[in-house]
Amino acid sequence: MHYNTPMRAFLFQFIIRLSSWLSLKTAHRWAEFLARMVWRWSEKQRRITTTNMRLCYPQLSPEDRTQLARDSLDETIKSMLELGLIWNKYSDNIDAIIGEIHGLGVLEQALAQDQGLLLAAPHFGNWEVLNLWLSRYPGFSFLYKPPGDPKIERLLLKHRGAGGANQITADAKGVRQIFAVLKQRHILAILPDQQPKSGQGVYAPFMGQSAHTMTLFSKVASKTRVPVVFAVAERLPDGQGFDLHFKAGPAAIYADTETSVAALNQTIEELVAINPSQYQWTYKRFSIQADGSKPYQKAT
Repeated sequence: MHYNTPMRAFLFQFIIRLSSWLSLKTAHRWAEFLARMVWRWSEKQRRITTTNMRLCYPQLSPEDRTQLARDSLDETIKSMLELGLIWNKYSDNIDAIIGEIHGLGVLEQALAQDQGLLLAAPHFGNWEVLNLWLSRYPGFSFLYKPPGDPKIERLLLKHRGAGGANQITADAKGVRQIFAVLKQRHILAILPDQQPKSGQGVYAPFMGQSAHTMTLFSKVASKTRVPVVFAVAERLPDGQGFDLHFKAGPAAIYADTETSVAALNQTIEELVAINPSQYQWTYKRFSIQADGSKPYQKAT
């Protein structure tokens, strides 16, 4: 179904307001119901998620891949219905929904070097939780790709900035700001698994597939040599909150671009393994291929 720009902004704001009245547990129950409806009625979403499972988990049976695809759709919709709740109810008290923090020493050790910190935050679990938790660190900044709708962007800037995070657009001006943030020895977060435009990345293995991958993260790491940490917020069952996971970046992240990008994707794979259903499998991660193939194309 196609929505015009005003309708998309209205629906986004409606979801934020509605979800702000829910508990995590109730939001998750509604998400599971909506996910069943989307799975039933959206051939496109079924095709994207099942294609990703077929490509990335060939060792699973068709039944298990289908179940993982359905579970991933549940988790994606949970992320949507958590927005208002997290932004409006927990923006000043995010610790109330944080369970365990795995690898906190990794983060603290990196920060203790006082060189700045480059943080990779893949599309896993709920990034908004991680953003608010990291906003406790002065100067915390993250790179974002502006949505096509300026009204939605204003809402994102408002809610994501509630904790004090500095938001940097992914453009030429933003790249200059990245280096300024790191020079000031602050944390700079990038979501490194967004597929770049054709010609603006390199191909590297990811989940056994050739994935067109951004080089920006690797180039910033190589140029600045600041500590690199990977982080995700894992959703817990039954509305119990979120666990945070921090993982030290591999030494190869500072190598030549192709080696670095391969190391980047390998580390993301290790984080996906924490809970595979919570990775954003509704995204066409492999839509740009060197041979021109179209893995998500509808069968004729």
